[in-house]
Amino acid sequence: MSYSARVFRILIASPSDVQEERDIAVKTIQEWNDLNSSERNVVLLPLRWETHSAPEYGKRPQEIINRQVVDNCDLLVGIFWTRLGSPSGVSDSGTIEEIERVATQGKPVMLYFSQSKQDPDKINIEQLQKLRTFKEKTFPRALVESFSNQIEFRDKLAKQIEIQVRELIAEIRGDELDGLSTSSTADIQFCFADPKTEEDLSNEITIDTIFFDVADIDSLSDYELPKKKGSKKRETFLDENETIKIEEVVNKDYHREIVRYIIQQNLYRPIRFWVKNTGGIGARDVYMEFRLISDTKSFSILKRREMLSKPRPSTFGNIISSSINVYNYRNVRQNEIVEEIHSDTDNKWATVFEFNALQPQRKINPDINWLIGAEESSSIIIQVRIYADTISEPQERILKLHLKVKKVMVSAQDIIKEYLSTEHDEDD
Repeated sequence: MSYSARVFRILIASPSDVQEERDIAVKTIQEWNDLNSSERNVVLLPLRWETHSAPEYGKRPQEIINRQVVDNCDLLVGIFWTRLGSPSGVSDSGTIEEIERVATQGKPVMLYFSQSKQDPDKINIEQLQKLRTFKEKTFPRALVESFSNQIEFRDKLAKQIEIQVRELIAEIRGDELDGLSTSSTADIQFCFADPKTEEDLSNEITIDTIFFDVADIDSLSDYELPKKKGSKKRETFLDENETIKIEEVVNKDYHREIVRYIIQQNLYRPIRFWVKNTGGIGARDVYMEFRLISDTKSFSILKRREMLSKPRPSTFGNIISSSINVYNYRNVRQNEIVEEIHSDTDNKWATVFEFNALQPQRKINPDINWLIGAEESSSIIIQVRIYADTISEPQERILKLHLKVKKVMVSAQDIIKEYLSTEHDEDD
């Protein structure tokens, strides 16, 4: 079925020593079209002087290419390895003239430099020096990247083309909406939500938590099952001729795991969020970048699936098998939406979240289940950068979370006694 689409033309500019990378760039653009074009009504068209220019007499070759190809592009991808290229009569090379021309027009320029090894006999020292000089320059709106092999180049280009396409779409939508009232644009708000009731909270909250400072966990002795009458064996009948015997396996770390479980349950508190579109039009391809900054290095963050579940004193292992089935003490959620949270320092964390669409005057409670804790009172700044197809520029949101921590010195034995007595009362 046919569909209307907006076309973005991507010029691939490079010297002659990166022909394979040029082909990879074309293939990467085509793969983006295969995955996204029909759904997003956007087509990316790769431009190369070999395929999009025609012979013409009486003018400088690069001037012809500029008029027929370069001036018609919306985005330029420049690729370099060891050469800068041949002089164009105006610049040090035709590629440089193309880059400078596109950058001067205020269009995005993405530059990639290969760090792959090259045969020394094939390196032109003069070209390499010119390339090094060029790399030191700064180009307006240029994204400079390096890659060590062609696979890395393809992966980086695919990701960064997506980012640039989002911005191109947002700029066009911004131009289309220019002159309309504020209510006719997407305005995405972000705030805390109550983890239990999901009620809206403000952009700044305080959470009380307890840190049990326990220094003698490792001194606890190994756990032993209480002696009971009867054999702790089970039989599972597969068929009339085969029987598998199951025996109970003692969890020797049971008491130590209880202490860590209690520490974690008291230290970490869940946080949730609301995302709202208070504008007059919907937003698609919403992409949110999170950065969390704490004023203390004792701050840590988990996703719910990383939280320990209640320890068990034993489990059952297969006697027939050479390995024992060890009980998994972690709750694993298979449908986690948030990408892996990572820390670039001890007190700075980052992650991303994305969803397909957010209708006007609607809100969602996204599946962002974080557990945050610290061993001392601290404040956490949550910086959120929001992208969407109907937002001309990324929107910035700031949330503040204050952890009020009560530090309690306690022994591992006291925790065990309290826990076991509580468990006994519940059993009664």
